Amino acid sequence: MIADTLLVLAWIFLAFGVAGIFRLEGVYETLLSSSKIDSVVVLTVILSLMLRLGFSPMTLRLFILLTFYLATNPVSNQMIAASAYRGGLLPEKGGIHPWIR
Repeated sequence: MIADTLLVLAWIFLAFGVAGIFRLEGVYETLLSSSKIDSVVVLTVILSLMLRLGFSPMTLRLFILLTFYLATNPVSNQMIAASAYRGGLLPEKGGIHPWIR
């Protein structure tokens, strides 16, 4: 019951996240929205799977996967944002440096 509720909640988060991605204009705002919603959806889905499986070796594997994901997702998003900034994309509504145009 709780696992099913978490799965439905993950779909709701995903729907709001997709709407937020299409609504926001800048690269950094879109990246923030996608990374937040990605983390929340993965967290709720894996927690739902862990509850559904009970205590088993697979639950430990899912916990290790969740820990790895929550440790690497912010790093990858920071690398994307840093490369966009170094490429000349300014944080204000997708603007670029004047000397790049």
